[in-house]
Amino acid sequence: MRKRNIIVGIIIVLVLLVFGGYKIATTPRHTLEKQSITISKKAAHLTRTTDFMIYNREQTYYAVAGYTQDNQLKYVLINGKSGKITVLETNKAYTKDKITKLVTKKYPSNKIYGIDLGLNKGQPVWEVATKSKTGQLTYRLFDYQTGKLVEQIENL
Repeated sequence: MRKRNIIVGIIIVLVLLVFGGYKIATTPRHTLEKQSITISKKAAHLTRTTDFMIYNREQTYYAVAGYTQDNQLKYVLINGKSGKITVLETNKAYTKDKITKLVTKKYPSNKIYGIDLGLNKGQPVWEVATKSKTGQLTYRLFDYQTGKLVEQIENL
């Protein structure tokens, strides 16, 4: 009986440690997401948000996707260092859905691992990370307005 209680106690402690470690590890991202959503709602008059992305290149950008009261999709980019806010309209641009379809069509043998929105040399771009069937990782930047390939880093 005593041995069983000790084993149960050890299992409970291990579960708590794993859960606590996960919570500590994910807290910074959740904090960034909450702050970014709050800022984005004010800056672009968003009534609901649908996505949060982190773009890391020369600079870090936090991107929030959301809809206004009149159901217009907008993206809000927040510079991680300066806090500068850029609001992007989507009426004549490539949305995340459109860029996903474009990449899936152009590179059918690749699996998409992540899509993030940010600024590259002052221009909005989609960064798409894909992995080929042979295991090669590729990062591609696509122009936000045209969907054209801007930069590609292959065979990582």
